[in-house]
Amino acid sequence: MDKKEIIKVNVDRMMGFMGVSPDISISDSEEDTISVAVEGQNLNFLIGYRGESLDALQTILGLITFKETGEWVHVLVDINGYRKQKQEKIEQITKGYIDKVRFFGKDVEMSPMIAYERRQVHTFISEYDDIISESTGEGPARRVVLKPKK
Repeated sequence: MDKKEIIKVNVDRMMGFMGVSPDISISDSEEDTISVAVEGQNLNFLIGYRGESLDALQTILGLITFKETGEWVHVLVDINGYRKQKQEKIEQITKGYIDKVRFFGKDVEMSPMIAYERRQVHTFISEYDDIISESTGEGPARRVVLKPKK
C-alpha cells in the first residue's frame, strides 16, 4: 500500500470508531504533503476548539503513516473547509498588521499562533517586498513579528 492508501484506510477506520461516515478525498498538495479533505454533516466535534482536535487528528494520521511506512509525510487534514476559511481569516488579519507596520514604520507583534498558522503568515508575507516576518517566543506563546524591511 502507498502512503495515500494507508492514510485513507486509517481515516476510514477512525471515522468508523467515532460513528461517522463522511466523504473523504486524499490528494498530494505539496512536496511531502498529503491533503485529506473530509466532508459531511455534524463534524464540528472533529475540529474542536480553535482547530485543536483537527490538529490532533492530523498528528495521529502522520504518526500512523510513519509507523506503517517508515517515512515521514506531512498530513494536512481539512474538515468541511475549516482550514481554508481559517487561512483566509489569517490573511485578512495579516493585511491589517501589514497596514500598521507601514503606517507606523515599527515592528508589530501578532497574537500567538500554532506552527502551521505561523508558516501561513510567513508564506503570505513573502509576497510583500517592504515587510519581513520572524517568529519569536517559546511554546504556546510563539508568535510572528512583522517588521519594515530596511
